[in-house]
Amino acid sequence: MIRNFLRRIMERIRSWRPMPSSTTFPEKTARTAMCIGRKERQMQGRNSNGQGSFRKKGDKIEYRISYIDEYGRTRLKSFSADTREICLQRAGDFLEQQEIKQAGMDPDITIPEILYRKAKSDYEKNYVREQGYGRTLGTIRIIEKSGIGTMPIAQVTGAHLEAFLCSITHYSNSMINKFYTMLRAAYRMAMMEGIIKTNYMEMRDLRCPRSDKPDKKVRGLTEEEQILLIEAMNEYKPQKGRGDYRLQLLIELYGGLRMGEINALKPEDIHLDKGYIHVSRTIARSMEYKEFIKECPKTDAGHRDVPISRKLEPVLKAALQQRKNNPFGLLFYDYNKKSVIATYQVNSFYKRLCEKNGIVYGGQHALRHTFATRCIEAGVPAVVLKNWMGHTDIHITLDTYADVFHRMNFKSVRKLDDYLDYLDQEQNTVEKERDVLWVDAD
Repeated sequence: MIRNFLRRIMERIRSWRPMPSSTTFPEKTARTAMCIGRKERQMQGRNSNGQGSFRKKGDKIEYRISYIDEYGRTRLKSFSADTREICLQRAGDFLEQQEIKQAGMDPDITIPEILYRKAKSDYEKNYVREQGYGRTLGTIRIIEKSGIGTMPIAQVTGAHLEAFLCSITHYSNSMINKFYTMLRAAYRMAMMEGIIKTNYMEMRDLRCPRSDKPDKKVRGLTEEEQILLIEAMNEYKPQKGRGDYRLQLLIELYGGLRMGEINALKPEDIHLDKGYIHVSRTIARSMEYKEFIKECPKTDAGHRDVPISRKLEPVLKAALQQRKNNPFGLLFYDYNKKSVIATYQVNSFYKRLCEKNGIVYGGQHALRHTFATRCIEAGVPAVVLKNWMGHTDIHITLDTYADVFHRMNFKSVRKLDDYLDYLDQEQNTVEKERDVLWVDAD
């Protein structure tokens, strides 16, 4: 035991070296310098995240750091440059990005990636339905194919956005507004998450562009066109193997339902005894472009009861009589294709009718507008028409049929004239009665 103790003392004496005096670095021995350098590198390796060491690598200077990634793993990263300052700057930028990633954000995210994430979230939370989700994805794909679609949003400048906005003027105004609204949403989200420091979409110079094309307004048929269409449908002879969609068109004309809602009707939705149609579903198109029955209408306001007019009643009776059994229990069904009826099928039929009979074609949706136009001309209040049409807001009714309401303003002058004539007649009658009283008094 004593012998082991003495051996350890002798080993310490042999390994002892005198401490170097306080001299400058060139005066230190090569061995001491190597020890110091090794010790510094060891200390730097144990330093906190982002602190590293320099070394010469060819003509460049390499700066190597250790850092903690977003998954909690320790990693190494090297930066090469001509000077130490550039290496430190690049390392600082890299670590800043890592901090953003650890906060749950990707600094290299693109505008389409932000929009895809938002669209998916809205769909999963039932803010939009499958059909609307599909249309949104289609719009995002257009942005994705543009110049700003592949760049990280942090690298997109105002000039890039200006070039994109100038390139979309060949779209319709409604489509341009979708692009513009999506860009503003993407930049708001990027600002909130700290990915960007400047919101270019809030700059006054980046205004929403206008389309090169005039706005298309879906108008209702005139009274003459409506009569001509009804005559054409009465004279039409169905062809074998081709669909006959006259009853659907008449329901749209006399009831104002959307074609998807008409093709999704079931016999139990028709209440002839109570005088109304209950609308609660529609035919929609999935993201795979397949039609399916959606157990809810286009909007929440689409759940409604539409009154059955005298013109509409015989059409519904005919549809109930002609109906055959089908797997979905629908009032209308494509027995040739053995599937639900898509809106485009009815639209193609309507187009052939219009072209053959000299009627200006504007899509079968024009019949829904025709119904609303006739209602306004008949004096149906806008708030009542809103409920019949299934609009979510009365402003939609007023804006959509503004030209009809405007035209009715001039016709209202006749009511004023009739009322003023009535007052004049009343005044003349009173005066005559007063004259008679004076004569009798004499």
